[in-house]
Amino acid sequence: MPLLLLLLAIPVGEVFIFLEVGSVIGTWPTIGLIVGTAVLGGLILRWQGLQTLARARQQLAANRLPVAEMAEGAALAMAAVLLLTPGFFTDALGTLLLLPPLRRSLLRRLLVRFAPQARYGDSDAGPASATGDGRVIDGEYTVLDEKPESGPPHVRPQGEER
Repeated sequence: MPLLLLLLAIPVGEVFIFLEVGSVIGTWPTIGLIVGTAVLGGLILRWQGLQTLARARQQLAANRLPVAEMAEGAALAMAAVLLLTPGFFTDALGTLLLLPPLRRSLLRRLLVRFAPQARYGDSDAGPASATGDGRVIDGEYTVLDEKPESGPPHVRPQGEER
């Protein structure tokens, strides 16, 4: 129900803002502002998206998980949707997501809340950083439920009957 209210409130709010701005500056300047913010936001988005992609590639080349870059990519995709949606309110939200300090702060809070084991922006973390504790256990194993060609007799787990 809250999502339905939000989906109704945003377009109604946008129409209200359109009418108010249009009554002050006129119809064509209002339309120009909407198109201009979408174009400018798209250019900024492309530039920041390419920077984020380059950082993700650097992290992968260094054998690190690009957790921060993936989260920023998702936030930039959301900014793109908001900027391409006609309206001043959605443009304002999209623009806020384009501000790196604000975006990173928001992403840190979201990751702490929804994925506490993930580390955001930890450039020293290795491939195991997504596990939360950073430990890697390296080892070897032997499958014991198949008959070995040579060696000790076949070992079965306790309680297993044939």
